Amino acid sequence: MKVIFLDIDGVLNCGKTPNPRKFPYIVDRRLLARLNRLLDRTGAKVVLSSTWRCDPVGLLAAKHWSIPFIDVTPDRPRSARCKEMLSWLAIHPKVTRFAVLDDQCDGLDGLPLFQPSGKTGLTRDIARGLERYLNGHTDQDMRASVAVRLVQNIHALLDRDKS
Repeated sequence: MKVIFLDIDGVLNCGKTPNPRKFPYIVDRRLLARLNRLLDRTGAKVVLSSTWRCDPVGLLAAKHWSIPFIDVTPDRPRSARCKEMLSWLAIHPKVTRFAVLDDQCDGLDGLPLFQPSGKTGLTRDIARGLERYLNGHTDQDMRASVAVRLVQNIHALLDRDKS
């Protein structure tokens, strides 16, 4: 089984996603369609790693938008996100290939990360790269540049200090 650990904000919605009422849980139908095409071409299944999974309203919204997920990663607030994913993988030995689709990189070192910009969401290029990866045509992931990742990690640390 192939798995995509999916973040939603910045992947299935972006700065261009219409949201006139400023709802907290919104999905861009165009980006969701792109994800669904990717799933069709790879046979991959989605496991939510998004923070939406930690809020009953977020899970309801994911179902409302028809995000095709089969499970969620465990919620371990004091652990790195990669440990949540690795923990999920440890109890699902039938996974043959997996990737992370997330606009942030904090706590994801060492995992195959496909990282769209939060301004654009899931692009065709990221979807193509992820398809090639999941279908075993390459072992290369698609992380943002070092400078972008540094800024993201600083923001993540500052946000973590506030909570």
